[in-house]
Amino acid sequence: MGGDAAGAEHSSIAITVRGFLMIDSRVSNGVLSLVVLAFAAPVFAHHAQAPFFDQERTVEVRGTVLKWYFRNPHPVLEVETRDDGGEKVVWEVQFAPATVLAKRGWTEHTFMPGDAIVATGHPSRAPGTYGLEHRGIERADGSPIVR
Repeated sequence: MGGDAAGAEHSSIAITVRGFLMIDSRVSNGVLSLVVLAFAAPVFAHHAQAPFFDQERTVEVRGTVLKWYFRNPHPVLEVETRDDGGEKVVWEVQFAPATVLAKRGWTEHTFMPGDAIVATGHPSRAPGTYGLEHRGIERADGSPIVR
């Protein structure tokens, strides 16, 4: 590389210093930007609810808790109800992340099988499915879930 400073400025993208590969800062900043964008895109895409739930409609689900999955990314409550014909229907109520709910006092014991609840929220857009984006929930007697 000699002593020519002007030539060294434009000569190479990578040089080795004491056995470590040093990469030109323009290249490393570009690579870092691509990595950040690659990981950020799925995060933003994951949190879009409108494609999955009908934000224009709100429904109420009255039923009995079958199972409570208190985990990230979204806790899910399985609720058994009956349709107009008396047939069993299981709704899956999706909640905000468990970390958010935990800060509000929710735990893996917030719901137990057999609990009677009333949930409100936006229904699934997929025909023939019973999904609900949580907007409100209380015990069947009107008492709050978490005090």
